[in-house]
Amino acid sequence: MPLPVINDDFDKETSSAFELGFNSFVLDGRLQLNGAAYYTEVTDMQFFEFFVGTFGLLRVVSNIDKVEISGLELGANYVLNENWRFYAGANFLDSEIKENSSRPDTVGNQAPYTPEYTVNFSADVNYPISSSLSFLARLDARWVGETWFHTVQEGDRPTIFMPLFDLGFGEGAAPLGIAEYSVSRRDEFSIVDLRIGIGGDNWTLMGFATNLTDEKYLEEVIPAPEFGGSFNHPGSQRRYGVELSFRY
Repeated sequence: MPLPVINDDFDKETSSAFELGFNSFVLDGRLQLNGAAYYTEVTDMQFFEFFVGTFGLLRVVSNIDKVEISGLELGANYVLNENWRFYAGANFLDSEIKENSSRPDTVGNQAPYTPEYTVNFSADVNYPISSSLSFLARLDARWVGETWFHTVQEGDRPTIFMPLFDLGFGEGAAPLGIAEYSVSRRDEFSIVDLRIGIGGDNWTLMGFATNLTDEKYLEEVIPAPEFGGSFNHPGSQRRYGVELSFRY
């Protein structure tokens, strides 16, 4: 397995992109539709990673020589009436590392931090219940596809502990110096946020819940391939409360 190439400095990142799309209004302007297909070529993509060796732990920025990203975006904004509004959007993305002199064995893998898809949906309600009082509500939902956070993805990787276990800690000890990095991919997840309350001419009283379903997910995964593990950052748990605001 080739060792990664780590330099004291890194190059600037540049990209060239092509996009073709549309934007339209239908239903007397109440429904807005938009979409786009795009292609982006990134040169010297800057990538932050942890590199571990006998010297300890380094936090470095390296360059991925060439990455190709293509995808499709779709969106809709619908005003049902003066009280109800809806929004939906989706992005489907495909990426591939074409060249990577820092880690040549990662060519063909996906670009890090690029989920396979994201889907968003929102609904707004502002419904009058008297001449001076309105019922207010907003729902936001988000679905995020599987995501890699490193150029190292599928397959076994030897770690800095491999020579230690090779010295002879009993039969079967050598595999302890090998790390399997297919488990470093974040699974798909969904988040729902909700706000409900009432409002007057210059005030609002709102109850809110973020991550309403208490979805268990990882906000970020930072693998350290030569170390044999990852630094995991859990996502926010369910949170709820009440807000009172005045406008003056």
